[in-house]
Amino acid sequence: MKILIDARSMGTKPSGIGMYIYNFAKELVKEPDMEIHLLSDVATSNEMQAMEQAGAILHCYGTPVGKNFGLVKYYRYLQKVIHEIRPEIFWEGNSLVPIKVTNPYGKFMVTVHDLFPLTMPECFGKKYEYYFRYGLKNTLKYADTFIYNSMETKRDMERIFPQAAKKESFLSYIIIDRIVHGEIEDNNAFLYVGNLEKRKGTDLLLDGYLEYLKAGGTKDLRFAGKIREADIEEKIRQVQEQTKKATYLGYLTKEDKEREYRQCSAFLFPSRAEGFGMPLLEVMKHNKPILASDLKIFDEVVGNCVERFSLDGGEEKQIKNLSQAMHNFDKK
Repeated sequence: MKILIDARSMGTKPSGIGMYIYNFAKELVKEPDMEIHLLSDVATSNEMQAMEQAGAILHCYGTPVGKNFGLVKYYRYLQKVIHEIRPEIFWEGNSLVPIKVTNPYGKFMVTVHDLFPLTMPECFGKKYEYYFRYGLKNTLKYADTFIYNSMETKRDMERIFPQAAKKESFLSYIIIDRIVHGEIEDNNAFLYVGNLEKRKGTDLLLDGYLEYLKAGGTKDLRFAGKIREADIEEKIRQVQEQTKKATYLGYLTKEDKEREYRQCSAFLFPSRAEGFGMPLLEVMKHNKPILASDLKIFDEVVGNCVERFSLDGGEEKQIKNLSQAMHNFDKK
């Protein structure tokens, strides 16, 4: 069976969606009756190289593509590759297809991770809200099957786009690697790993940490990931001017991330919205304390296995709730 995967999200420094695709693809490529093809704009990441070494066939557009009009040319190239390969399954892991794309040789599957540009437009802006709605409507026209990574995402999709309920769909929770054994340490620091943006609660993380320090907290803060917004980049700069105890680690490789998980005192995940929350499962492998926001999606993913703080009230209340919860770890 030939499977073509749009792996652009794992082409360079993959984070959430990129790692989601990689963790599935590296298991699929082990199956002897499957011929795995990966399509990307470029293929410079360790994950893409590992897939090629494992036997996947790579197809590269050759030019880095961002969220701009270059996507149209990229998807035209993608359609050309579909006709060349004739896959039984074409899997789009990025939700949005900006132009007409079909797979006349088999199934066209697409993963919908979340609908936050529509359910939380204040974190994205009007232009992206309109683009997202247009792109998802377009995807809905041509995809045969929808994959949802949570029941919450499926409910949101079918509420906003009722016609989605008529499409074939199934629920497929995110998978992660088995535990990597190593010595568990405690570096007296809180840790956050993930994209750095308001939707992820990065501003709450930083403001809550400053409040924690003012109230006598002693642990350091280490945080890593891609900076997605200019105002978050400025807030990071301001916080680091106020304290030397907050350290931005940049983008972490898989090995560096696992090391940080093993060494932290506790993991913080103050997200305002999540389609799943992969880092929580990654950290749980190492039996580390976790403090997360009280999102409903976490009821589905981790239940009562982690500590929670309330997002009720305004921003000041949320900051105080997070700071107090951080102090509770100091008392344990």
